[in-house]
Amino acid sequence: MLDPLLLRSFVAIVDSGSFTRAGERVHLTQSTISQQMRRLEQQLGCPLLDRTGRQVVTTVEGEKLLGLARSILALLARAEAQVAEASLQLSLGVPEDFAAGAMAPVLAAFARDYPQVRLEVHSGLSHEIWQRFEAGELDLALVKQARGQGAPRACWREPLAWVDSRAWPASERDPLPLVVFPSEGL
Repeated sequence: MLDPLLLRSFVAIVDSGSFTRAGERVHLTQSTISQQMRRLEQQLGCPLLDRTGRQVVTTVEGEKLLGLARSILALLARAEAQVAEASLQLSLGVPEDFAAGAMAPVLAAFARDYPQVRLEVHSGLSHEIWQRFEAGELDLALVKQARGQGAPRACWREPLAWVDSRAWPASERDPLPLVVFPSEGL
């Protein structure tokens, strides 16, 4: 298989008429350009350039390769441009407790269904995510909010679980606290 870098150097030599000027065009040294041409000629089994005159010119075989090399390089440039156009970036902010749990299969399905989208997921506390969304740093944000903080765009119920401590049971207290931590901390 022909290496596009070798083809690029070959075209630069032909276009500039010199190994030195070709090296300047493709940002390589003259000796590197010379080595690349030796490799390309060895790979194809024939001389591609006539180096006997003041200017470097193509041989018959080199002239045949030149048109194809230009076409190959143009197709590669087109492919790069189309891929870059098709790739979209989307930044999503989610609370830390959603990121690893419920969101993982949803994000995996999204990545599978929309491979052209590069999804960046940022996690943190809801108020931090909301601030980043308001600042324009995130395209989408999934946040938790308290009543009275405005109408949500989507909402759902989550199951709640009562967790109590054997060492410091709170279930017998009146009123029953919603959150109890030991006085020395967790």
